[in-house]
Amino acid sequence: MTQTSITDLTKTDPLLITYKEAYKFLADRIGEKRLKKELSYYLSNKPTSLEAVFKRMLGSLKNRQGWQNYIASVEDMETVLEGFNPQKLRAKYGDNIDSLYIDLEAIFGAKYKFDINNKRNSWRLYAKGILSSAKFLSSFRNFNEFDDFVNTFSFNEYAIAALPMLLEKEIFGYGFPLACDFLKEIGYTNYGKPDVHLKDIMFGLGLVSEESDYEVFKAIVRTALLAETQPVMVDKVYWIIGSGKIENSGLDNIGRLKKEFVSMMKPKLENIR
Repeated sequence: MTQTSITDLTKTDPLLITYKEAYKFLADRIGEKRLKKELSYYLSNKPTSLEAVFKRMLGSLKNRQGWQNYIASVEDMETVLEGFNPQKLRAKYGDNIDSLYIDLEAIFGAKYKFDINNKRNSWRLYAKGILSSAKFLSSFRNFNEFDDFVNTFSFNEYAIAALPMLLEKEIFGYGFPLACDFLKEIGYTNYGKPDVHLKDIMFGLGLVSEESDYEVFKAIVRTALLAETQPVMVDKVYWIIGSGKIENSGLDNIGRLKKEFVSMMKPKLENIR
């Protein structure tokens, strides 16, 4: 993403002020060194193979509607999913959802609920998502082709938003937030996920006019431009405050701080409006 110098933008923008306060708020609680370690995870997390991309794509797909509770670990699916090779999986199953579903049931049926006659069964929907993911990724010969494709969307904030929209159409089960989650988790730092925590904070502070995925996503990107950082960093700072979870630096969770932060920020923002 093309960065814009802060000298070209207002330093009193509520998005910028809120992010700076959020960073300080979090650093005061866990230490800036530890916070930087947590954030640095996203700067060195890029895969080098389509197999790794496919595996992460399926991991993000599991975040839909509580599927984490009903679907097995993606790692445990490696054998049935042909080592996460999208071309091999596509050649084996094509668009035959029932065939993949039956093979998944043979491995995981003793532990999880399967019902081939129920079209809304989580595993059947997940199998459909797996095959649509394999179909999409099979259009790339290797990771470099995929990487070049993603980077074609990076030249401005509007193009950045177009890629999650495309993935939402191509991958069954993906919405805009899950597409953003997938991209940020494989090292594309132009993306942040407009999840419930960021919506609560940004809408609660009047930084966005509505709690829509697109409006919050634009606010994430805009904040990053103002702060001369990456959208994934904005996402992570607010997500930690909202969820209270520490994932990548070996720290204990800190508990949800969203209400405290919003209460602290409201009067500060009122003073500049």
